[in-house]
Amino acid sequence: MSKVIIIGGGHAGANVAFSLRKDGFEGEIDIFSNEDFLPYHRPPLSKEFLKKNIEIEKIFFKPDSFYREQNITFHPNASVVYIDTTVKEISTHSSNYAFDYLVFATGSSPRLLPMTNADAKNLFYLRKITDVLEIHSQLDSVKDIVLIGGGYIGLEVASAMIELGANVTILEAEERILKRVTSPELSAFYQSIHEAKGVKVICNSRVSGLLAENQTINCVELESGEKIPTDAVLAGIGAIPNTRLAEDAGLDCNNGIVTDQYCRTANPYILAAGDCANSFNTLLNQNIRLESVPNALSQAKVVASSIVGNELYNKDLPWFWSDQYDLKLQMAGLSNGYDESIILGDIEAAEFIVCYGKAGYLAAVDSVNQSKQFMLFKRALSNGFKLEMSLIKNKDFQPESIFSGS
Repeated sequence: MSKVIIIGGGHAGANVAFSLRKDGFEGEIDIFSNEDFLPYHRPPLSKEFLKKNIEIEKIFFKPDSFYREQNITFHPNASVVYIDTTVKEISTHSSNYAFDYLVFATGSSPRLLPMTNADAKNLFYLRKITDVLEIHSQLDSVKDIVLIGGGYIGLEVASAMIELGANVTILEAEERILKRVTSPELSAFYQSIHEAKGVKVICNSRVSGLLAENQTINCVELESGEKIPTDAVLAGIGAIPNTRLAEDAGLDCNNGIVTDQYCRTANPYILAAGDCANSFNTLLNQNIRLESVPNALSQAKVVASSIVGNELYNKDLPWFWSDQYDLKLQMAGLSNGYDESIILGDIEAAEFIVCYGKAGYLAAVDSVNQSKQFMLFKRALSNGFKLEMSLIKNKDFQPESIFSGS
């Protein structure tokens, strides 16, 4: 009977195991995690869990009893250090384990600040439960916090820290927040929302140094010479796929572990899913690496299907969400390279959708508090509909009309 070893206990890794059992796989399943906790939901780390609104147990996917009942062996604090693809065996610091199929679900790691005092005890990143617990341990002494990076992590943490009563400053190196992922209009909207809540947003601000005493940062220095006093710093400046093990095993890696549409590497017995995978997507007709929960869950199903021989394939539309204050931002499609955009709804009322077009057709949407309309656009993009931007520009256009004839 086959044995599957999964490296990584995040969204992708755990859900590969769950999907295998749902697909009728009866062999052994082992999950190796470098964390001490059962697999858990990551989004609450920058939201409700950071705000202490939920207990640790509430963010676990499943209780410990579930893994026993499903005959899934979870290995906490068990880092895989070597893979022998010839004999199909992995090694931890303490033992060797044979496999028939190996799944990389190693995720990604935060990009670290490359400067002096980057090892200070009040410099944080946000990737794991232990990161949040460390922040919690110092919250009582944090009146002022500087967030380096104006992406989703920075903005979500800003929202949480404001609700916790801290004074928050966001430092963004580009000329606007969220520049890499959204339109100038949406960037301006979110900056205005955060500033109205009391967040200080400084764009075009590059950090040149972290000033510290006794391993505690007390000031962030900018290239302009400005110094910003602080009690804590959190950096959200991107993530790097965890591919070292795969590279050492001789797998093709290029901004992630390269796979086909079935999430298989060039070795048919080794697969990859989630943040660490650069997988071919048949809907987009390209390889792409995505850092999102929906992508991890979708690829987990594809991996399980490939192992049991059903062969689902990677064809889902990229989508994502972000909760900040009372706003729900939902995004679908790829807006990079767009050549026009249209705003539907009312920005002032915080109920609108930004439609992004490429070569005359809808390519992506960003939605703020418009979930029903968002789902219609997402469905259209997922089904490969060629929705003309000229149609959306019509003042009488309603998203509900997209499927009126189907």
